Amino acid sequence: MRFSIIVPIYKVELYLRQCINSVLNQFYKDFELILVDDGSPDNCPIICDEYASRDIRVKVIHKSNGGLSDARNVGLNVAQGEYVLFLDSDDWWDDVLALEKINLKIKDTDADLIIIGMKKFFMQQNSLSDERIPKKCDKENCTLSHAQALQKYMQSNIFVACAWDKVLRRTIIEQDHQRFVKGQYSEDIEWCCKLLKKNLRVEVLEEAFYVYRQQVPTSITVNVGIRNIQSIVDVIGRYATKKSSVFLLHFLANQYVLLITNYMRLPKKDQQMVTHKIKSFWWLFAYNWYPYVKLVSRIKFLGFMLTTKVLRLYYLYQYNWKK
Repeated sequence: MRFSIIVPIYKVELYLRQCINSVLNQFYKDFELILVDDGSPDNCPIICDEYASRDIRVKVIHKSNGGLSDARNVGLNVAQGEYVLFLDSDDWWDDVLALEKINLKIKDTDADLIIIGMKKFFMQQNSLSDERIPKKCDKENCTLSHAQALQKYMQSNIFVACAWDKVLRRTIIEQDHQRFVKGQYSEDIEWCCKLLKKNLRVEVLEEAFYVYRQQVPTSITVNVGIRNIQSIVDVIGRYATKKSSVFLLHFLANQYVLLITNYMRLPKKDQQMVTHKIKSFWWLFAYNWYPYVKLVSRIKFLGFMLTTKVLRLYYLYQYNWKK
């Protein structure tokens, strides 16, 4: 079997059919669709069973609620495909040739990891926008090494902290039984840190068929709290050492800039709980392959407090402009 598509499901009955249909309607048929019902209290379990009764490629796992990481792990434990993809249950693919295109890329490159593009769907405006299409970084008549390619993808902001934009060879993660950390917020950051510790052949598919639903009330991008921030601080603390690989440090520097931007959204009392620890990672600005890190590093001379205030104002401007 070529692909295992893992969909963790919780309280998404309004969106679930669109998500499932976008996979089952694929032109390429050699896949299994693993629906992990994470104890959803709505009609999601019934919807899952309905699809499983009609299509043998659909596997349904019903479990007690354990969170996104736990649901993904349960899916990984039963996956049989050569490659694994994650699809969030309120998102969907808008191209019936998505898997066919991925399969052709695998045949052409024998990649361990393929990064796909995405577009955002803004629910309030009922519109698609903000496409992120990864661009291949090989120069004409020149093939880059794996390390050079990964550096280029970081410099182009292509390798980011997402699980759902990556098609991953399953044997790579089963070599050390890599799993998501149960109960952790921003779980994709540590997942990507673990990937960066492996020697992977990374390729891109210059297509944007993953549709990322925005403005969902329960989304972590809408609700930032002290537990979200503390979780990211903990991950950076575990992986950001002077002995870490240069790729890992540049990746963490990008997460650090995003962290201090969101840190300013916390109430003052919550900021005080993590300020000292966050300031201790200021040295990560020396690793500025990512465009956002490079930009912010130009104003870091202002110091921690002023820099974070400038980033907060920038965030508010961007947010209000997009509304």
